[in-house]
Amino acid sequence: MKLNNKYIIGCHVMFYEIDMVEEYLNSLKLAMENVENKESIKVEMMWNMSQYFEESTALQSIYAKIEKLEKKYNFVSLFYEDDNKPYTMADYRRELNNQCNECDYVIWGESDCLMPRQMFGVLEQLKEYANQQGIHRYITTFGIRKMWDESWRVLEHPEFTNKPYYDMDTEEDKRKAESSPWSIRYTMSQEEMDEVNSKTEDLDVQIIEYPKFDGSGLIISSDLLRTGANIPPAVYMNGDDSSFLDSCRLHMGEQYKQFVIKNILKVHNRNHPNKRHYVKGEDQSKNTHFKRATKNWYKEFNNVSKGNLSKLYYSQEPFNKKDFKK
Repeated sequence: MKLNNKYIIGCHVMFYEIDMVEEYLNSLKLAMENVENKESIKVEMMWNMSQYFEESTALQSIYAKIEKLEKKYNFVSLFYEDDNKPYTMADYRRELNNQCNECDYVIWGESDCLMPRQMFGVLEQLKEYANQQGIHRYITTFGIRKMWDESWRVLEHPEFTNKPYYDMDTEEDKRKAESSPWSIRYTMSQEEMDEVNSKTEDLDVQIIEYPKFDGSGLIISSDLLRTGANIPPAVYMNGDDSSFLDSCRLHMGEQYKQFVIKNILKVHNRNHPNKRHYVKGEDQSKNTHFKRATKNWYKEFNNVSKGNLSKLYYSQEPFNKKDFKK
């Protein structure tokens, strides 16, 4: 397959995610397997080695692991190493979006995400169709697993949408959430995702005219980003996807378009067991879902950032601020 479009796929990785991220890189390698002109795809990895929020117990060995990955996979490495100033996924994705003049698609990678093998073939077909229809500013999302409320149903893969959602509130629900493949708390492998996607013969492509997405594996046409749609600086922790969603709505209004590839699954392994390693003072016996939520710094920064979401537009309210000095 020869690509007619250029892609930038960027991923922000915290040092403690190093033991998990190869699965993401391998999914990209498999997706690129049949691409003739791989130079049309730029894979960028931002390695956040900063000790501002948390200290590492094995920083030098993490650098060594990155070197091994650089030899095995084809990507551009960037490093953030300032221990006195925070840098987050929201900061990186804001900068990534600004590369829109260099490509046709910007894709938000994520260290716990698996991208489908079919990605480039689907996006090439989609771009051709969109151009024919006069649609140039749009979001694309692949199918997802069972989410927590009905508003996500439009994005859910048809194999999973009628399954029950399990929270993590009780031991029984936790057991079901971690053992059911359709659950977002289940850690799905590349092989399992491939098996689901191998059943698809004809693509189920739907168009919605309102923004609905999460940030992992989000695909953005460059023309949409050229409008200025981006993550506002007032959002610097969680809420990057929600604030970008609102920005898309603001910039596009009734002209907003989102292609949903319902029956091609992408995986977001939120509860990956290797998600948080080498963090000083962290109880490794805890489930990944509960580790960071117990951190005071995380709660404080997250509350400030999320508190700004409702103040972004059509408001004179002052934004919440957090002192970034250690």
